[in-house]
Amino acid sequence: MRPAAIHRSFVARAAASVAVVALPLCSTAAAAANPPPVPAATTTVFQVPVRFVTGCSLELLECWGLPPVTTVSPSATTGVLGVVTFATERAANWAYCVDMTVNWRNLNTGAAGTTALRIVERDYTRDPAPEDWCRYAPATAVTGSGTVAAIADVGAIAPYGMYGGCQVPVNPGLGTFQVP
Repeated sequence: MRPAAIHRSFVARAAASVAVVALPLCSTAAAAANPPPVPAATTTVFQVPVRFVTGCSLELLECWGLPPVTTVSPSATTGVLGVVTFATERAANWAYCVDMTVNWRNLNTGAAGTTALRIVERDYTRDPAPEDWCRYAPATAVTGSGTVAAIADVGAIAPYGMYGGCQVPVNPGLGTFQVP
């Protein structure tokens, strides 16, 4: 080969190599890091359910027997960073449903708060089905990331009919769970 041809061949290969390397390095497209994976929603049922007795008022002698013990198992759903949604299933003893309070504390940050699980109002314009009685509306709390401990409980006064009622907490519910 002639020296000029070797020189041209070398220069052509070098130019092609620089072009191949320069395209990804000098591209006008913006480079973006992989976004963090979205955590999957996880639901944790409280390890200890809420138990309480709710009944009629003894003042008006309207009780004809002992009121039943009601058990409700709250749950916590995590999935959004630093946010928990508290919920609970419908109370099995639908005649005595009451609002519930959830007190929570983030054990990593010390943040604390209270939220309420309120009874969903019934639709009295139609005959309610059994699954419409004693349903709870979920409540969301911004707890921050970390380990969260929560206690769910009912109060001592229950609005029961027009005469009022009594309610005796047997044990509060307790749950611990991780929040992403």
